[in-house]
Amino acid sequence: MIELDGTLSELARLRSGSEPIVSLYLDIRWKDEQQRERVRLFVQERIRQTLAHYRPGTPGREGLEKTLKRIQDHVSGLLAQEYESDKNGLALFANESLGLWRPIFFKRSLPNDLNTDAIPHLTQLARLKDDFAPAIVVAPSQAGADIYHVSLGDLAIEANLRGFVPRRDRDTFSVGAGHSRGQYERQDKDDRRYDNFVQKNLRTAAAEVTAFYDQNPHCFVVLVGPLETVAAFERELPERLRERVIARLPRPRGWESADGARRDGVVQGAAKAIAEREKEDEHHAIDQVVGHALRGGLGVLGPTDVVEALNQGRVHKLVIEECFDGTGWRCDNCLAIGSNVESAETCPYCGGELHAVRDLGEAIVARAVLDGADVEVVAHANKLHSYRSVGAFLRQTSQNGLRGASMPYPTAPGANR
Repeated sequence: MIELDGTLSELARLRSGSEPIVSLYLDIRWKDEQQRERVRLFVQERIRQTLAHYRPGTPGREGLEKTLKRIQDHVSGLLAQEYESDKNGLALFANESLGLWRPIFFKRSLPNDLNTDAIPHLTQLARLKDDFAPAIVVAPSQAGADIYHVSLGDLAIEANLRGFVPRRDRDTFSVGAGHSRGQYERQDKDDRRYDNFVQKNLRTAAAEVTAFYDQNPHCFVVLVGPLETVAAFERELPERLRERVIARLPRPRGWESADGARRDGVVQGAAKAIAEREKEDEHHAIDQVVGHALRGGLGVLGPTDVVEALNQGRVHKLVIEECFDGTGWRCDNCLAIGSNVESAETCPYCGGELHAVRDLGEAIVARAVLDGADVEVVAHANKLHSYRSVGAFLRQTSQNGLRGASMPYPTAPGANR
């Protein structure tokens, strides 16, 4: 399975010279021939547009042509279903001069996009990592539990734990009026023995789930099954694990069919639960970062203050809208970024030469990932959009008083502060 934490960090370190890095995202769910044709035309047209910006003879043009030709051949193989026919999304990063060729396939689809820049475009990957957090799906039963690890919309690990459950006499015959008191006592003893075995099996399964969670502490937990069984299993979990339970679902009928249908049901159930939780987390993050910034706490709003906090290495968590739009500058010497390309001729931090950035959002995301900050890519929200679509939680305030919000829109709440 792909672990995007290391992949994002590795890609965020990359910088190119005259030859740009190509970032390609594709939806490769081949529903029909028309879908394949749309993807082919998209790639063909974007390659034509890209080469039109680099005239023949310009530095890096030759290497870029080779990179784009390799990408076109790779996409042709996908269209012909020569490889990875069971995947739904592709993220590809390539650069001839750097020797970079990094195709990453996912079970989740990705919006089509192709860009060339001095840095890889990582916003879609960052959102995929955030929106499809790993989950442990547990279906407890009286005999133990079925345990699944779902990561990035794909089933990574499956385990089936089964213990001994004795047969109870009452399951084979009913007690009638002619039965003696001794038979009732025997059945009560049998029931207690049965319950002890069930509890032991649930406790063993809970210990296995806890051990796996301790190795993967970022996982959510989804419980599936009858309410009574799920509740009994949850009582066996430690408090730190109960806090990670985000959904308790009834066992779908599809799980009783073939293994393929069951695995699809596990993935779909986990994806739905995580999507609902992620929507809540997005609203909470926006409310929190705006609140912290307006109170003068550990939060900033707006591109100017966010990029300054990034340059100072103080961003703990970035919150940015997927529709963020802006330009700026970047210093290749000290990696500083700025939100106004016309405000400086040289880097205010090291005096180095500045380069214009067409997509400031990608530069902000890449710098946040490089510094080890969390990245929360959110859908359009009026509250954050009022502050130019970006905010950040800080590790600490600075001596120069950088905190709060720079608010270019006079209609934003607190804009007169």
